[in-house]
Amino acid sequence: MVNFRSGTIKLDNTKHILQIIPNLNIGGAEKFVCDLSNELLESKNKITIITFYDIDKNNFLYKSLKEDIDIISFSKKKGFDLSLIFKLRKTIYSLKPDFIHTHLRALNYVFFATFLKYKIIHTIHNDASKEVNSSLEGFFRKIIYKYFKVYPVTISKESNKSFIDYYSYPKQSSKIIFNGIPIDKTKEINKKAKDKIKDLKQKYGEDVKIFINIGRLEKQKNHILLCEAMNKVFNQGHNIILLIAGGFRNENSKKIKDKIDSFSNSRIVCLGEINNCIDYLKLSDYFVLSSHYEGMPISLIEAFSCNCIPIATPVGAMIEMIDKDGFLSKSLSLNDFKIAILKALKITLNQKQRIIKNNFKKYHNLYSMPSTAKKYLDYYEEVNKY
Repeated sequence: MVNFRSGTIKLDNTKHILQIIPNLNIGGAEKFVCDLSNELLESKNKITIITFYDIDKNNFLYKSLKEDIDIISFSKKKGFDLSLIFKLRKTIYSLKPDFIHTHLRALNYVFFATFLKYKIIHTIHNDASKEVNSSLEGFFRKIIYKYFKVYPVTISKESNKSFIDYYSYPKQSSKIIFNGIPIDKTKEINKKAKDKIKDLKQKYGEDVKIFINIGRLEKQKNHILLCEAMNKVFNQGHNIILLIAGGFRNENSKKIKDKIDSFSNSRIVCLGEINNCIDYLKLSDYFVLSSHYEGMPISLIEAFSCNCIPIATPVGAMIEMIDKDGFLSKSLSLNDFKIAILKALKITLNQKQRIIKNNFKKYHNLYSMPSTAKKYLDYYEEVNKY
């Protein structure tokens, strides 16, 4: 166990909240945990984040955490690691938290480590069937959701529907709490981002339309469909640029990057893994997401906050989030996705302003982190009364 940092908050009646997640690699769930932890700290709670894998101190998400948040990391072995259960048990029993909140596949280890002593709130960040690696794991989760002290949270109506469908709970659903992002109080845009967009406009003209995609290079994000569709739109004479902000995770990511490069199109620009996606969103015209499946993308909420017109495939929460305030393809086919992009390029100024206004209102009313954190705090207390 490595205690990276020890916070200093020690107030009477302070609630101690454990957030437990496998790692802090850059990703939607990981960013959400950091943002939620920062916001919960504002309510004078004591926050501890536990990760299974070692943390790189140069990691952007690690650096984003406020100083008063405790961070504990374990050097987990690859694959199933029985010793982690005992390490977690010892640490959790020592910390004596008021609430335990797990994410992704952390639930499996934490359940056995705390077995019946603690209640666990678990957020399902994706389609329920995609959060398990096998039917056996799915059966295990079905049992613990139904009979033990594990309380599932889903992040949208579609996410909750996937929970009901996958776990065959015709009358029982999860608690729905929308994802949120922090209120952006910065006004200055990163110089590197401004220079990049300036260079592109000098090269392709001030009228060039900037599209941005944010997502790791992995099969779920369906980058090949995205690039093929953008290529077809460009070949029809539209002055466009596609920026892809996404890092590598494994050998499969490398294959996706090689495929993207094979398009031999300077209009597709891979930015790699970047920390300042918000700055690029502020400078772009459209946010585009071509995923095979999704939960509730943090990147889409960020697009709402940055006045980007959203274009997406009809999966997960994107259906209800975008609705008529953006462009959803009819299916995941290449032709339908291309049509959605073309429709977005044809909107009038009035239509654009309406979409931007409506989405910005959604961001503030539904998807801001203060609102999300308050709902989680209320739910922690609710679960404690059961």
